[in-house]
Amino acid sequence: MRELLEKIVYMFNTGDLSGVDDVFSSSYIDHQKPPYIDVDGPEEFRLIVQGARRSEPFHVDILDVIEGQNKIVARLHWFGNDRGREIDRETIEILQVENGLVVEHWGAVVPEV
Repeated sequence: MRELLEKIVYMFNTGDLSGVDDVFSSSYIDHQKPPYIDVDGPEEFRLIVQGARRSEPFHVDILDVIEGQNKIVARLHWFGNDRGREIDRETIEILQVENGLVVEHWGAVVPEV
């Protein structure tokens, strides 16, 4: 399952969305989806990455991964610049996997200490 997470991070880092349909189920639901996006499934993820990549360059690193039977939990580090503002944050991501594809996502920003 870690390879699914690695593919997602690769897509954020490069903007290469050619593997989206190999990672996300057609029934994919993002519980962290912005309210201005009114589609689900792989197309929703494409819109998220395209929106993120419109800003100045940033990078995502995988810091920690915990794998369960059908879930993967990860701590990610996002850093770079967004229109002159420094990006330096960590998030916790939970992915539900069924039949080798991501079907659900939950995420939260880790509060700064």
